Amino acid sequence: GRSAVLHPGSSVPAAGSPERDRPADDPATATEDDDGAPSSASMPGRYPTAGYSPHNGSSAALRTRELPGCSLHVFRHVSKAAGTTVRFIFDKQVAMGDFEFLPMCHYGFREKDWREVVKRFKDAAVDPARIESGEGPRIIVEIRNEWGATRAFEDVVMRDLRELRATHSHLGCEISSSMLFRDPARQYRSFYEYYIREEQEKPRGVDQGVAAWGGSFAEWASAVPDLQLREALGDLCVPALRRPIYDTDPATGERRGERTLDETCKVTLGDRARFERIVADVDVVGVASEFDAFWLRLADVVGFQHLEYVRSNTKDRHGAGRRRRREALAAADESDGADGGDGGDGDDDAAVVAATAPDDAWAHDLVRRTQASTWAGCA
Repeated sequence: GRSAVLHPGSSVPAAGSPERDRPADDPATATEDDDGAPSSASMPGRYPTAGYSPHNGSSAALRTRELPGCSLHVFRHVSKAAGTTVRFIFDKQVAMGDFEFLPMCHYGFREKDWREVVKRFKDAAVDPARIESGEGPRIIVEIRNEWGATRAFEDVVMRDLRELRATHSHLGCEISSSMLFRDPARQYRSFYEYYIREEQEKPRGVDQGVAAWGGSFAEWASAVPDLQLREALGDLCVPALRRPIYDTDPATGERRGERTLDETCKVTLGDRARFERIVADVDVVGVASEFDAFWLRLADVVGFQHLEYVRSNTKDRHGAGRRRRREALAAADESDGADGGDGGDGDDDAAVVAATAPDDAWAHDLVRRTQASTWAGCA
């Protein structure tokens, strides 16, 4: 088991307390910030409850293994599901000299980039000097909106990881992957506050303002089904997730009519089966409300040594331009469950999203159950 030193101001409970000794199947609840990372951790039994912060002291006692000699880790970033917090944590591993992080993969990822990553890793892994020293390459890659909004993550990246595992394990190289999902109501609300609200508030014009984007969270969300799962799968009209929901007149900006989503953009039973395979293939999956459990499991698998972090995208870490939107999101997150207001329009986020994103709810539950099964029997 792990233990942590209790520092002044730390959220780590004392050994023997009910919170420290909580069984794995009885987690505490947690609220989330705008990026999805929890403000109060919910941890399985063998871990203390902690929002790992340098202000709370060292996390060294939480490590279970040493830094690997050779490693390639791929994180699948889905929008507004704690991915920015993960990115900052990865940046820290780089700053401490443990890993190399390839941020070119954040946006506009192209196949050529991935091929270069694989070649670079292979070449470094077989370098005689590295083999002799036992210190091969250690690379982290973030995959987001991969080339052409296709299914490249499952068909190319995951395939290549399987091949690398088969061909490079004998060199001591560890190949791994991870992915986070978020409660759909919270993820929709966060996506809306971050990307959509400001479009609605622009003056009327071509593809801007209320005429193009709708006048509320509910109006926008009801026209964008299964936001999270479609992005994760990659090939279900992902660019449409951030496009206006109405057509407007090019000359006047007046609304012409509703944009119809093509049937090929909608999630099918076959797509669910695809996602089940992805979740089974990815080494570490988790939900944002159980972020600390995800992060500690990831550290166990990959060998990350520096576990302290500070949540990103919180309202006090941004300028005034975004503060109002962050405060609106915080108000939503503080309400009971996933419900939240929409700046006074009375929308019930949970009800709206339940109607428009049943496949997101299914996918989130699959990831949640998969993560929970990882901790089954832990003590």
